[in-house]
Amino acid sequence: MAISSSEAHYIIESCLNNFRIDGRSQLEHRPYTITNRSSSTNKKITNPAAPALILSNGSSRIHLPGSTTDILCSVKADLVHPSPSKPNEGVVELHIDLALCGGGGTISSGGASSGSGARRRQQREEESQITSLLQRLVLPHAVNYNKLVVWPGRYVWRLAIDIVVLRCDGCVLDGASIALREALGNTKLPRVQAVMESNNDEVSNNNGGSGGGGGGSSSKNDLMVDGDINKAMSPPGAEDCPLVVTVSVLSAPPSSKSLVGSKRHRSISIIDARTEEEACASSRVCVSVDPSGLVCGVHTLGGGGVVLEEEVENGGGGSSSSMPLAILGDVVTSAAMAAKSLYELLEDDDGGDGKREVNGLRKNNVVAVTEDDGCGYGNLLKNHFLIQ
Repeated sequence: MAISSSEAHYIIESCLNNFRIDGRSQLEHRPYTITNRSSSTNKKITNPAAPALILSNGSSRIHLPGSTTDILCSVKADLVHPSPSKPNEGVVELHIDLALCGGGGTISSGGASSGSGARRRQQREEESQITSLLQRLVLPHAVNYNKLVVWPGRYVWRLAIDIVVLRCDGCVLDGASIALREALGNTKLPRVQAVMESNNDEVSNNNGGSGGGGGGSSSKNDLMVDGDINKAMSPPGAEDCPLVVTVSVLSAPPSSKSLVGSKRHRSISIIDARTEEEACASSRVCVSVDPSGLVCGVHTLGGGGVVLEEEVENGGGGSSSSMPLAILGDVVTSAAMAAKSLYELLEDDDGGDGKREVNGLRKNNVVAVTEDDGCGYGNLLKNHFLIQ
């Protein structure tokens, strides 16, 4: 996104004064809404609701009311033969689609390209980069791969995760990680029993337990699937799936009120940046944090901040495109604190009133919608697809 130097100066100065253009503080998330998530208040329901995407084992939608952020995530599970190199591990595949939002420089530091061919190439590059970052920061810790094995060396679960970004207003990686975690959390895998060779020894996988099926004749080397959805379970380890918090570092030249002769740039770190704020960021650091507060991975994205007029006048146009090494520790600490607050907001200890308490304060930043209010995925997708 291309913005002028005056706009960049206004955005950076606002962030330096801890009052961003949408009224948030520097470490505050936007009011995301999560639909189709399981809630602890619904555990007593005997017939749990099926995923809104009926052909999926699990799904979720993350969107911002009144904004241009809307992300869908679908998880489909099937039984496949394991990889010869990893016969005792399940398979998780990830695909990102930015076709509907058209990319737009949400990850890459370059500006918007002209021409349909250039935009398509930029979109493919962004899809590849987001997929690579999620595979590196989230997927290794998303599930317990060893417990996805149904029959060692023969059959394992394959989880195909598809993330469709309908619209995006900055921090697409963070939103995709939230959607991925929520979709894995409500994914249901049926109980499966592996029936061995001739003596009909039944070996139950750790994922499904020993329920269902029993009795009756069965063929050799067969699989018995329990069709009772009440006995289905989530993928093992999905509750420990980490979230990604992107910290954007904005910097500005020394102000006139600073000490005479001081040439040190002023820097501020913010989370959940909007597209305008991302365009002003000199550096971005993606930090993956699990629910226990451990940092699972860190990745830095190159700077593409706007050069301010003051820097051009002072001849220091290139000094703001890098991040001082001394503040890297503060950036990771800020990401860990923001992730902790986000996990607390995502917890289901809301008492049934839809609100959550964080540090003694009533919060409503994350809203969980467990029922279809008539504006579900069908109506949503009709706005983007022609159904004939």
